[in-house]
Amino acid sequence: MNKETHYQVHDSTSVSVLQVLTKASYTNCEPVRNFFDRKFEEGQRSFIVDFAKCGSVDSTFLGILVRLALNLRNAEESGKLVLVNLTGRNLETVKNLGIHRIAEISSHSIENSEQLETVGNNSENETACAETIYQAHKTLMNLNEKNHRMFCDVVSFLELEAENSK
Repeated sequence: MNKETHYQVHDSTSVSVLQVLTKASYTNCEPVRNFFDRKFEEGQRSFIVDFAKCGSVDSTFLGILVRLALNLRNAEESGKLVLVNLTGRNLETVKNLGIHRIAEISSHSIENSEQLETVGNNSENETACAETIYQAHKTLMNLNEKNHRMFCDVVSFLELEAENSK
């Protein structure tokens, strides 16, 4: 189990802020998916993800963000996902995958960062389960044709693995 803190949040009725620390990957993103799902179900429609302290992201984490952005877009009361402080390779990856078309990209800094609380630290199950990894990649694959070509083999492999494990 990885005891390093990877995410912190500040949650209010008007917005949920997630700050990514170090790296965001399949090895530590399950608490984030659970947090987003819970807050969305509770009616939260405004999310900010801060990448100022993030060294790298992987496709599973990005697929979770895409799922949230699409849920917000398709909700009866639509919402907004804002990605702040994306730079370098992280910004390049977000743009290459077309995520900037469904989430707002901003360079604004996060206020009240001292009010952030740890998410997922000491969690028994931080690593994304096979279903989360599958859904994240399927979501990315369905976002656009370029992503379809990029992730179709991963999705096919995960489907085959799931079928073989039955």
